[in-house]
Formats: sequence, C-alpha cells, structure tokens
Amino acid sequence: MELGMKRISKLEKESIAEFANRLASECNKESTKSRKKGIGQFFTPPLTADFMAGLSNTNKTSVSILDPGAGVGILSAAIIEDLKSKDKVKNINLVCYETDKQVLPYLKLFLQEIKKDLSKEISFEYEIVEEDFVKSNSGSLTSNLNNYDGESKTLFDVVISNPPYFKLNKRDLPLRKFKDIISGQPNIYFLFMAISAKLLSPEGEMIFITPRSFCSGLYYNKFRKWLIGKVNIENIHLFDSRKELFSEQKVLQENIITKFTKNPVDNIKISKTYNGDFSNLETIKVSKNDVVYKSNGHIFFRIPSTREELRVIRELDKLPYNFYRLGIKISTGKVVAFRNKKHLQSTITKDSIPLLWMHNIKNGRISWPASYKNKPLAIRNTDESRWLLLEAGNYVAIKRFTAKEQKKRFVTACIFKDDFKRYGYFALDNMVNYVYREENELSKNQVKGIAKYLGLPIVDLYFRILNGHTQVNASEVYALPFPSLEQLELFGKDDIEVKEILSTKAKEIQRKTFDKKVMKPLYA
Repeated sequence: MELGMKRISKLEKESIAEFANRLASECNKESTKSRKKGIGQFFTPPLTADFMAGLSNTNKTSVSILDPGAGVGILSAAIIEDLKSKDKVKNINLVCYETDKQVLPYLKLFLQEIKKDLSKEISFEYEIVEEDFVKSNSGSLTSNLNNYDGESKTLFDVVISNPPYFKLNKRDLPLRKFKDIISGQPNIYFLFMAISAKLLSPEGEMIFITPRSFCSGLYYNKFRKWLIGKVNIENIHLFDSRKELFSEQKVLQENIITKFTKNPVDNIKISKTYNGDFSNLETIKVSKNDVVYKSNGHIFFRIPSTREELRVIRELDKLPYNFYRLGIKISTGKVVAFRNKKHLQSTITKDSIPLLWMHNIKNGRISWPASYKNKPLAIRNTDESRWLLLEAGNYVAIKRFTAKEQKKRFVTACIFKDDFKRYGYFALDNMVNYVYREENELSKNQVKGIAKYLGLPIVDLYFRILNGHTQVNASEVYALPFPSLEQLELFGKDDIEVKEILSTKAKEIQRKTFDKKVMKPLYA
C-alpha cells in the first residue's frame, strides 16, 4: 500500500506494537495539531498502551475485542501482544471503529499485516467499521437504559479505548436518547464508556484512558450513578503531571486509566506514576467505599493514591457535617461580562457599585479597586441590573478556577458587611464562587473559620482526591466534610493551635502527630 509517498510494511523482527507505533509516527506527520485537537484525536503513547493492555485478566482461548476509535491500531496491537504472551489464546476476533479518512489506510494496512503475522499461531479475524461509534450504537442506550439487552449485538470480552475528547454538539447528536445519563453539555468520551459497558460479555472488562473529569462534577453525576450499576471499578491509574501523558503533542490534560469489569470486585487497585515510562509505580489497594463516595444524593469517584491520602479521607469522613447540614450555601457570581456589557463601568460613579473578579482576591481579603487587563471596576445599580447584585454582608469568596499545580486549590477571601456598607451592594464575576447563609447570616468569625478550614493542607488534599479538573465546583464543595458552626466560630479566632495546623504541610504530617495536631481540633 502506498502511504505518505512510500511503502510501509512490517519488518521481520518488528513486534506488532512496534509496527503500530511506526505507523502512528508516519500518520502524525500528515496531520496538524489543530486538526487533531478539532477531532479530539491523540494517539496513545506506546508505554501507556502496554500498561493498559497489561491490566487485562482475560484467560479465554477465544477472545472478542472491541477498539472503538481505533486510530492506527496502537491499543489493538498492545492487547494482541499481551494475549500472545500468555500462550493460551487460540482465536481472536477484533472489531475496530474508525471514521478518519486520513487514518483508515494505516489501520487497514496494520490489520492486514498482523493477520499474516499471526496466521501460524492464532486464528485472527477482524472487522473495520467505518461508522461513528456513538451514533451506530446509540440503540444500546435507550431512553430508560433498561430495554436494551445486547442480544442483537456482538458482546465483547475486552474493550480497550482511547476515545476522542471534545464537547458534545447537540446539533450533531440526538442527546435526548441519552437523557438518563447526560446533564448539561459534557465531553463525548463518556458515551464511548457508557456504550462499551453495555457491549461487554458477562465476564467482560473495559480499559479506558480518558480525562479524569467524569469522576466528579454535576455534568457526569447521572453517568456515575448509572455506570456503577453496570460495571465495577477494578483499577485506576493516575499520572502525577498533566503534561506527562501526551507530552509530544503538548496537551495539558489530567488523564486517568480506568479498568472496569462485570465481575465482582472486593478491592480497587490504584497506581500512580511520576514519569512517562511507568518505572516509578506506586500502588495501593483500597475498598470500594473509599472510591465510590456518596454525598447529598450525588456520587463521586475519589482517587486516593497513597496511604497518607487514604488516611486523610477516612479521617475527614468522620466529621459530622457538610454545607447542606450546616444550612450554608455556595453559589456562582452572577455577572457574565459579555452578556452584561451595557451595565459595566470602568470607574465607580454615584449610581454604580463595586464589581469583583478573581484578581481582586488577594491574601485572604478583597483588594478593590485593582485594575487588571482593563476589566471593569463597577456595575451600574439599576432596576434592570439589580438581580446581578449581592447585598453587603458576610461571605467567603472562592476562585472558581485553580490548577492542579497550584499550591492551594482553595483560594479564598473573606468579605465582611462593612467592606461595602457604603454601597449597600457589590457584584461578583461568574468566575468567583461565594459562600453564605440566607437565614442567620454567617458571623465574621464563621467566615474566617470557613476560609481557614478550606486552607488546611489536609482539606486541600481531600479536595484534590475528590476533584478531577480545574474548576472548584459547588457540588464538590457541598460534598466536603465540615466541623460544626461552633467549631468554625472558634477556627475564626486567632487560635494558636489552628495557626500551627495551617503552617504545616500535608507531606510533613507524621503518623504520631496526625490525630493530635490535625484531626482532633476539627471535631465538634
């Protein structure tokens, strides 16, 4: 076959995986970064593919494999190599979905060559389906998700996938078919996971590499509830750096590898690597309840990757309260700048009030006025804009976006009634969350106590275990364990013990002092 102006064929001593990766390199030369990003296509690095394939436990002599969004066949190659190494498989049936016309010739060549290569050892049959995987299999996810029994479809022993990553377009996909697992406008990758779960054989397993975002956040809550009713989590792998996985493509994305199985699972194995070659692998086993966390009617997938992190979530889970039980609310600032341009002002006037942005949060307080990139300083106070305003009072402001690499995920500021008493109101940009009580307003010490509590290293660590993206979402803050209002009141005072805790880094907490210095002061 003629590809890229030269003939490509498998070399005599080249492994199946090496051949697939060589094809991927040739294919990448023909594609631009913008094109890959547009279709959500990033080929799996070789060592990552090998690691994923190694998670498979199937020991059948005849194995059916599904590779949705197959690309040039890197993951197919890895799982075939893994099965070959076990010297048990006699028959492999592989189904690949791929629609990219630029990639398809490479996939076809790869599978043709592999069939020849395996002919003396294994009976290998394959099918390339040149159709959209989600659209072609949407019938597996009916409106109530219970009517489809899979009898009209081939079921698979192994699904292995690096699905595309891009936001769903309501015009391109009949989202009403997926209403029981969709909220808002999530990313398409989770539909690959959902459909794959329905296409598993009774003892089947599926191994995915995806963004971590499905583990938390409101958009994926329905999906998480549905997913744990269909499959069990067996393995989770974390990458310490967001730059680590797709470094060659310069993609900044927190990804995880997850393995799900139809079989019962007692413990979940969580691993973590600090480099791209999987040489420094840390592994722990945790209970299902440590990962599948239920709070306020929501389900989250927490991922503790060390013994210390496991200890943190188990200790903080003992706290008896959360925001719901304390009567505390968290909301998002109401001002969306581009929608309210006519109300915004670059200077404060007699008929306007202060407008606060993320850059106004400094050193635990609000710094206003403070200019930044010509952002408006104020918003007009009129009948039309009044719904955007907040009454002067006691609040905790929280930046809505903080990166994994930042020292603190909770960047807060205390706002007190006297700060904006002269204006009567203030307004918040929608990149800022605010914490408040509608009845029985928070006291100044409670405001300071909440901010201090969110600044504790162990609370920061708990949130990182719970949160899988750059947003500080209300649903995850509501899920945080909290001490009582009375304890928060004490936290707000200049307590020596609290100051000591705040200055202690999580990694320096020793087992002997963990309960005495950190946990004990938190209990009401």
